[in-house]
Amino acid sequence: MKRLAYLFLSCATLVATSCSKDDDNGVTPVGPKDYTVEYRVSSTSNLVSDYISYTNATGGTTTLNNVTLPVSYTFTRNMKQGDSSTLLASIPAGSTASSNITVSILLDGKEVKKETGTGDRAQAVPGWVIGQ
Repeated sequence: MKRLAYLFLSCATLVATSCSKDDDNGVTPVGPKDYTVEYRVSSTSNLVSDYISYTNATGGTTTLNNVTLPVSYTFTRNMKQGDSSTLLASIPAGSTASSNITVSILLDGKEVKKETGTGDRAQAVPGWVIGQ
């Protein structure tokens, strides 16, 4: 019985302390805001990306195949803290070991994430979370 009471008291203490206001270190949460989102995909070795998938203006996913590079997609999306933007791009199988693909996510004209993948089946998958 003592163990059950101790467990209950411990859980109650945990709940009480976890619900208290955390120190936010001066960071203000980001409320809903319209962002201009731009995705850029390029390669210095390949003329085509065999697969591109990205978070679109509605928060859904757009998937494209056999896209001529370089390419960019721009749209406006209303986002708040915790919302994410992701982009995945790859080059066709059978490329060389030095093949590459570079993808970037820009919000309101500022590059927030950039990744480059290399290899015979290179892919890059950057993601960005508002408030990160």
